[in-house]
Amino acid sequence: MATLKERKTQFVSDLVGGSTLDIYQVTSVSALSYLVWCVLKKRTNLFAESKQNESFIATAIDFLLNWNNLLLATTLYANNIQLLIFLNLGMLILALGSSNTVKSTRKVKENLQSTIRKVTINLNNLTATQLLPSKTFITVYRAQMMVITCISIMAVDFNIFPRRFAKVETWGTSLMDLGVGSFVFSMGLISARTYLRQLYNSNFNYTKTIVKSIKSSFPIFVLGLVRLISTKSVDYHEHVTEYGLHWNFFFTLASLPILNALLSPLILRFSPLLTSIVCSIIYENFLINKSGIEFIIKSPRDNFFTANREGILSLGGYFPIFLNGLSLGACILPVIPIPNPLSTVGVSKQNLINFYKKKHSRMSPLKSMLILSLLFQISYYIIDTCYIYSVSRRMANILYVIWVSAYNCTFLLLYGVIEKFVLGDAEIEVVVENSDTVTDIAEIIDDTYVPTSLIAVNNNSLVLFLIANLTTGLINLSINTIDANALKSLVILIFYEGFLSWLSLYLFKKGITLR
Repeated sequence: MATLKERKTQFVSDLVGGSTLDIYQVTSVSALSYLVWCVLKKRTNLFAESKQNESFIATAIDFLLNWNNLLLATTLYANNIQLLIFLNLGMLILALGSSNTVKSTRKVKENLQSTIRKVTINLNNLTATQLLPSKTFITVYRAQMMVITCISIMAVDFNIFPRRFAKVETWGTSLMDLGVGSFVFSMGLISARTYLRQLYNSNFNYTKTIVKSIKSSFPIFVLGLVRLISTKSVDYHEHVTEYGLHWNFFFTLASLPILNALLSPLILRFSPLLTSIVCSIIYENFLINKSGIEFIIKSPRDNFFTANREGILSLGGYFPIFLNGLSLGACILPVIPIPNPLSTVGVSKQNLINFYKKKHSRMSPLKSMLILSLLFQISYYIIDTCYIYSVSRRMANILYVIWVSAYNCTFLLLYGVIEKFVLGDAEIEVVVENSDTVTDIAEIIDDTYVPTSLIAVNNNSLVLFLIANLTTGLINLSINTIDANALKSLVILIFYEGFLSWLSLYLFKKGITLR
């Protein structure tokens, strides 16, 4: 008879995943939950202006919408997701009609009329920090992605979590396969800040960039070591074909900024998008024509490289995903559009001034996201239809790269549309001539429409991810998860997500940022 450890290993092995449409439907609950929260925020007085002083009811509603709703989508309602979507739409309709009961009609009218956000930008005194403000829809996208990732890594060990959502063995698509790729895409998106800042200030330095990348990757590498030591020391069940015997996802995350820095001259010369395409083709050629697929699937694990071949070689696919995120970041992070955002990753201050003096046509963030979404979605459909191989997260092949990029561009576009619906368009006045006009971007950086729980998650995302991993291990060592019934599983998972939400809120309210 198999031991419990062997049963748990088999429980997450030899899986084939599910459909991409199913994944889109399940994860759409996250965007819908955020929309419901925004409408409640706009039309009621449930949520305080100060993030530090929200009531218990406000915190509970925030948790139910932005944490528990995602748990229900991936467990209890996974096989009837349309019902959960319908229930959320019902909440949205109720929220839209709730103003007269909890907030004066006059105040509601004022809120609805104040959708024009006025922003003044004087390019002559615009700093790099002002060029790159935090944006509501990006914060929400990254935080909700982390929430659903933390939920999934625990829920996957319970029967209540459908096997089609767990990581596939070799070929296929699943929610958890998408999650790791989305993590990398998000990392690339935010990394665009470094390029944009350095190029704007005209102080890019190759050596300093490499040194800085190593320093920034070191804490992530340490997190990887902590996870490795903790899992090996307690003989925790592992799925070896996921990354290898010793490799884990933290080591992948630690490697990408260094690769980015090493190849930064090529990225600056040819653009992140073109570099991504070239890297993807080279790696795919290795997989198909150089026996890479056979090596990854069949090779014995007789040295460090072969023992960890999935984790090491899949960098050939994760890096293009990182670059695609970088490309999108150049389009949507700046407070105003930069010249040719799809073919560059930054611009000097003087070139930006010259660009606006000549009044060239500009590509808005929404338009950039739409173009990249269509590019990746169409590419995925064509290649998936014609190609002999399917998506493989294990190898991070070209179809996996395109699928992850298509999903993230599409959902970022969705969050951007929600922000526009809730906040309205920003009325931006750009001053290019020398004047005393002061740059004022307060209306852009306002985090009023970011739920407190999601700000808290975003502030300590990597640490929260590590704690989620360690907590998952502790629960697995203490409880026979695979034999737990639905009620017991759901109760454990609610306490688990409640602990993570409480911890992130505690760190946020204490002003502790460990990322």
